Amino acid sequence: MQETEIEPTVQTSINLVYGYSCLNMYREITILWGNIKRSRESGSLVVCRDLYEFLVLNFLRGGYFERVMEVIGHMKEQNMYCDKWMYKSEFLKFHKDLYRNLKASNTRTEAQSKRLEYVEAFRKWAGID
Repeated sequence: MQETEIEPTVQTSINLVYGYSCLNMYREITILWGNIKRSRESGSLVVCRDLYEFLVLNFLRGGYFERVMEVIGHMKEQNMYCDKWMYKSEFLKFHKDLYRNLKASNTRTEAQSKRLEYVEAFRKWAGID
């Protein structure tokens, strides 16, 4: 699509996210999210709640909590409804015990401490514990 200079629509983005999701290719979804953000900022793409919701669910499954909070932030900017119960149940389904016993002082790397920070931010936002 880039070679022919065709801008993808929301439906195209949803289908791409769905395809990557079926293959558990969450890293590719993060790359696609970057393209969606650029298209949204340039004004060539108006993103709907369904796409945002689908992105959040896939980022939760893949463990990309920084992206989860980023998409939720975009939803809040546009005054879209965020279904905390659905996101909370998805988190508990896949990551119930993630970083539960790890404290910020015990992290070994900068990346691990950032990951812990985003997991804690999501837990706080969703009302988990």
